Amino acid sequence: MMELTEIIIKKDGKWYFGQAEMFRRNILNILARNIERQDDGSYCIKLGEDINPITVEDVPFLATGYTEDEDGRVKLCFHDLQEMALLNELKLYLKGDVPYISFRWEADTRLSRGVYWKLSEFFDLRGEEIYIVPPGAAKLQQ
Repeated sequence: MMELTEIIIKKDGKWYFGQAEMFRRNILNILARNIERQDDGSYCIKLGEDINPITVEDVPFLATGYTEDEDGRVKLCFHDLQEMALLNELKLYLKGDVPYISFRWEADTRLSRGVYWKLSEFFDLRGEEIYIVPPGAAKLQQ
């Protein structure tokens, strides 16, 4: 079994094993679906009984793609091949000028520039906060 402690998810969302970029998306997908967040905020990959810490420079997920079906429903596609249907409105988090949304944990997914601009048509400004309200999305319970 490979020692997963050498896995790093860089700020740009790319995965590395040691110095080599991991480019097989099907493998990234398996690993990403098994990421867990520890109580101290660090991340690990849990496969069966094996728990392996990983290094996450920023956040574990990166939304790189955007699709809309014929009914106007929006789906985000991630670098690791996971998908997120936008069925509900969600809060946009800005850290400096970098946009994030919540997928599994608060503000755990960075938006690529293209996805951010595509979603900007659904922005709803509420005071200091920005929400993404895609077509047909259910409102958040405040």
